[in-house]
Amino acid sequence: MAAASPSPVSARRQARHVTVFLDVDGVLNSYPVPKLRIVAEGRKKLQAWDYELHYKPAVVEFFDRLVETHDVDVVWLSTWSDRCKTELEPKFGLRNSFEVIEMPDETHNRYANDPHLWWKARAMEDWLDSHEHGRAIWIDDDLAAPATRDYFLDRYSSNRLKLIAPEFAKGLTKTHLKEIKEFAYPKEVS
Repeated sequence: MAAASPSPVSARRQARHVTVFLDVDGVLNSYPVPKLRIVAEGRKKLQAWDYELHYKPAVVEFFDRLVETHDVDVVWLSTWSDRCKTELEPKFGLRNSFEVIEMPDETHNRYANDPHLWWKARAMEDWLDSHEHGRAIWIDDDLAAPATRDYFLDRYSSNRLKLIAPEFAKGLTKTHLKEIKEFAYPKEVS
């Protein structure tokens, strides 16, 4: 008996699928965070790669729930590169493991305001060009750099690419999480 061929992904489901490209510092980690804010925001500390990170467990949990309840993939796009998998995922207590786009050189975020030189911008453009119907959310505090932000806003429609640039000192907020969820699972307009 022949095995059944996998059912094709419906156009509606394919249109809903979103890939989230997630940075660490300034997004999940904000440092330094005054003691009163640590308590008020329910932040925790962890030690990884010789650094102390301050994060909100509820934000980390948000990404686990998002991939479990929505048609969403998360990809690490961070200078932490493979350390996201080897150090951060276990220390954050993530139930899911995410793919990583490795930093290809030692430029880190030096060229964040140049979309043609910054390694993250090149990686995003490569992904968007090779996934012509793909939808993405790119979350990085360095997206506050005007040249890169404007380049992507001009080049890609807001239905296809959502840019979120948290303040480095604050990281992702409840408002950002709401934006992510609304983009990942928009309410249908009747």
